[in-house]
This record gives sequence, structure tokens and C-alpha cells, in this order.
Amino acid sequence: MNVDLSALKDWLVPVSTFVTLITASVGGWMSLREYRLKVQAETRLAKSTELEADVKLLKLFTEIMNIAHARGQTQLSEKVIEKVLSPETMKELGLTVATLRPALESSVISHPVGVAAQDAAIAAIWALGIKHEILRPVAIQALTSLSGFKEKVARPYLDDLKSKYSGKALASAEHEKKA
Repeated sequence: MNVDLSALKDWLVPVSTFVTLITASVGGWMSLREYRLKVQAETRLAKSTELEADVKLLKLFTEIMNIAHARGQTQLSEKVIEKVLSPETMKELGLTVATLRPALESSVISHPVGVAAQDAAIAAIWALGIKHEILRPVAIQALTSLSGFKEKVARPYLDDLKSKYSGKALASAEHEKKA
């Protein structure tokens, strides 16, 4: 078997080129596969982060609602509860287990919210509804409810927000059904 070196040289260049192309193709395919998996993982992470941000935003929004509704922080007076639950005080006040609830509820102290803070919270609800699409229906519902007792402040914000929101699920409240 005599192998002609010139024929071998002629085949060596195309074969090595073919092997190089196959290696590059497999490497490119594998890197594209890794890239696609990385993009999917980043997409899942972005959705998870967005969900967390939405939950935090909704939580803060509900805290603003308490201020807009003139509900301040509450405190529980442990001393009052201890005193009310003592057998002597219960007997002195004529309390029984059935009539104990109002006495215990009076041991919760609610801090008042000023009118300016309440009005600013109503404006903040409107601003958040304008800025964040996820809060828009929530803000409309909130402003609708607040219109029941703070009509002069809440109604202009509600009308403005409704005019900018074309959603079908607009809020209604008990006071609007009666009107």
C-alpha cells in the first residue's frame, strides 16, 4: 500500500476544514443553548422581582388608605387589660364573659390623623393610580369609597382617574348605589 502524499495533502485541507466547521457549529449550538437557558432564568427572576415589588407597592398603598380614611396607629394598653380582667374590677363594673368585649375594646387607643395628612393621602392615592397601572383599579375603588365622606377632596381625583382609565371594571361603592 503506497499512499500518495500529494493526494493525502489534497484531502487533508478539506477534511480539517470540515472538522473545524463541525466543531464550531457544535460549540455555537451549545453556547446558544446555554444563552437561551440563561435568558429564561433571567426572565423568571425579573417576573419574580416585579411580583415582589407589586406586593410591596400594594402593601404601602393599603397603609396610605388607613391615613386617607383617618385611621391612625393603634396601641393596646396592657395595664388597662390587666385591670379590666382582674376579678375585683370585673365584679365592680358588673362585667361577665358575655359583656367583656366592649370593655376590652376600650383598651385599644387609636391615634388621630390630621385633615392635612388625610387630604395628602387621598392625593397620593390618585398619584399612585396615575403612575402605576397595577394600582389604577385599586385607586379608583379607594377614591370611590373615600368620596362617601370626603367628596370635595376625593371626587375630583376620582373623576380625573376614571377619565384616564378605560378599563371596564370601574369601582362602585355602597354610597353611590344609594345616590
